[in-house]
Amino acid sequence: MVCKELHFTKAAEKLGISQPTLSHQIKILEQEVGYPLFNRVGKKIELTKAGEIVQKEALNVQGSLQSMTSQNTAFTKAEIGELKIAVLPGEITDLVSTLCIHFNRLYPNIKVVIQTTDELEKAVLENQADFGIGFHFHQQDKLQVTKLYEEAFYLISNQHDGRKKIPFSAIFDSPIVLFPNKHQCRKILDRTSEEVGRQLDPAVETSSIEAILNLVRNGVGHSVVSRTLYEFYDTEDLFFQHIEKPTLTRAVYLAMKKNCFVNYPACS
Repeated sequence: MVCKELHFTKAAEKLGISQPTLSHQIKILEQEVGYPLFNRVGKKIELTKAGEIVQKEALNVQGSLQSMTSQNTAFTKAEIGELKIAVLPGEITDLVSTLCIHFNRLYPNIKVVIQTTDELEKAVLENQADFGIGFHFHQQDKLQVTKLYEEAFYLISNQHDGRKKIPFSAIFDSPIVLFPNKHQCRKILDRTSEEVGRQLDPAVETSSIEAILNLVRNGVGHSVVSRTLYEFYDTEDLFFQHIEKPTLTRAVYLAMKKNCFVNYPACS
């Protein structure tokens, strides 16, 4: 204000403080800088070269502070930023990727990075991801784990035999199309098969849920998929049956670091 008015009394009036207070503050600033900031000629003042440098840098600082404030405001409103998600390989990646389509429509300026990894807990704890989505988390002392939902698995086929429910053993009665054994869905099926003394021998293995649906649609075999995947894709021409004896279910969890700042895009 002093630079603008080039008059201490007028500047003090604009700032709403007394002229002696303003003069004292300028004197302290000159002592910190080590050079006079103004030439005082009677009642008139003018900037010294040192004063011009201080004014220029002060305006830069003010601009940076304003920029910082506006960016933080936009960040807290989820208008800008980056969201990093760690997910297990396989069908959970398909699920999260599909959900990101809706997220992008709501928050088009937030960059989304989906990291596929078997080490979800490590990714979250080492700040490689804002949160992880998976089925099992062990380090409960360091992680805040929230159950998102629980889902069942169904047998899907291109024909219906009239039964709404079938025993697990029925999946061995005809060719089957499955995810590879690294997928979580397949791991559940393999584990259950061992428990009933059988072994899965898929006619086709593929990591693509769309390929599985097309293969089933064309009669190559039936398949077992989670209810979420079944409902996420165009499956109106397919039939699904509840599996029982045993029933196949799994819970899906979200994990974040405990007692840490939460990235605002992650809250969205």
